Amino acid sequence: MFYDLLTAQNKALVLSFYKAIDNRRLQAGLSLLSPELVAHMAGKDKPLTQAEFASLGTEVYNAFPDGRHVFVEAIAHKDKVTTCGTFTGTHLDTFQGIPATGKTVSFSVMHIDRVHHSKIVEHWGLSDSLSLVQQLGMKLVPGPSLAVKIGAKASKQLTGSTFERLRSITQPDYYPQIPEH
Repeated sequence: MFYDLLTAQNKALVLSFYKAIDNRRLQAGLSLLSPELVAHMAGKDKPLTQAEFASLGTEVYNAFPDGRHVFVEAIAHKDKVTTCGTFTGTHLDTFQGIPATGKTVSFSVMHIDRVHHSKIVEHWGLSDSLSLVQQLGMKLVPGPSLAVKIGAKASKQLTGSTFERLRSITQPDYYPQIPEH
């Protein structure tokens, strides 16, 4: 009985986190994260701290100001809550170095959040990043090394430093000149 009540509270807390973010109440959402949060994000080499996770969340929040999570499943078991569904939003500000495109995107997401003492202490996040970048107009083209080919419209808006970063990510044998301080 105790675990059933705790499980229901944990599920409500996690859903409140996503609802706060979707309703543009960023500080209310971030207040549900533990200062010791550890966030494991697909595509990241190491787990993110609470501050790094909040920074990434703020970037998504700003880049997709009408962003919404729609969960088709929310499953809670003891201290873990799994949510899966889609994230939909309009790209109206820079995201991961990609200038605003005005395009509406919708891609799959899955999260596992662990709750302890009414705070989210651990997060695992997975999203369909390939679908996201394709919907933003980027095309991944196989070649000697994977290269990013950007549509003509989007390429006019890229700055030199953004293109250099994309090139160094997609071409492991390419090392950009790092300015000396």
